[in-house]
Amino acid sequence: MAMVLDAFASYLVDMLTQAAADEVKTMLGVSGEIDKMGDKLRDLKNFLVDADRRNITEETVQEWVGQLKRAMYEAADILDLCQLKAMKRGSSSVDAGCFNSLLFCMRNPFHAREIGTRIKALNQRLDDIKERSAGFKFIDLGSDGDHSNNTHASRHGNPSRETVGDFDRSAIVGDKIEEDTRALVAQIMQTKKDVNDGIKVVAIVGVGGIGKTTLAQKVFNDEAIQGEFSKKIWLSVNQNFGDVDLLRRAIIEAGGDAQPPESSKTSLHETLKNTLIDQKTFLVMDDVWNHRAWDDMLKLPLLNAAATGSRVLVTTRDEGVARGVKAIWPYHHVDTLAPEDA
Repeated sequence: MAMVLDAFASYLVDMLTQAAADEVKTMLGVSGEIDKMGDKLRDLKNFLVDADRRNITEETVQEWVGQLKRAMYEAADILDLCQLKAMKRGSSSVDAGCFNSLLFCMRNPFHAREIGTRIKALNQRLDDIKERSAGFKFIDLGSDGDHSNNTHASRHGNPSRETVGDFDRSAIVGDKIEEDTRALVAQIMQTKKDVNDGIKVVAIVGVGGIGKTTLAQKVFNDEAIQGEFSKKIWLSVNQNFGDVDLLRRAIIEAGGDAQPPESSKTSLHETLKNTLIDQKTFLVMDDVWNHRAWDDMLKLPLLNAAATGSRVLVTTRDEGVARGVKAIWPYHHVDTLAPEDA
């Protein structure tokens, strides 16, 4: 429980920290409320490991953890509600970053009062939860025993979040994902409409947590894909990717020799290019927040070395990223599960 809640809290704090950096926080009477919500969640998450250790035997601690979990869900609901409202109005097409949806809600008088009221009410709940935590005398253990590392991660995003190309087949439900997988595989295998000088880029777009990674994993492991491409690379890009680290991981995933950490970007570009020469390559870039990961890091080695017919699949929350990597239109949008599947 502690690891799950800690990861969820880190995700929420990161999202709220970015939102607070925008002009949203100064609008319509919610000045500082977004900052407060992020700060309170950050403080409370530091108690989760000790709370998890104690809630096995202490019923009151179990209740406290439940309250905190429900508060976290409410914070996530607020962010997702803004995203969905923005998508319905088509504001996801605006190149304003992933938080244009929150900005959209706070600028829109039809939504601002509802969102602002929910944020303030949630802050009051978090105050009550934090006040109650004092009676338990929790020890700040942190998720890995290092409070400084946790603080750094929560303030600067969660760059350690990694996804992999493999997946648990037994966890996949619903006919929709099977249909989506077949459609994407067909689109990727199609020889027409190549862009980016012969390398077709396909994009999966959707809000956080809706299943973009799972769908990409299904495509990556499809028998047709596995048989068609001689080099298959899965890269979890994330928000705070490092240029050198991204290139080193691409080389390793492509079957090349691991490069020392102090390697320059120029030498890594050359190594990746040599690894991909005349190889029909399928590259998945998961959780992309900035199209620079493609334009500045990976595009040239693939263009200059990989065989014709190579493909790139990008998952992102932001249509602006899909446009930035010149993905073919229309982008594939991931929707919610059908009621029977849910």
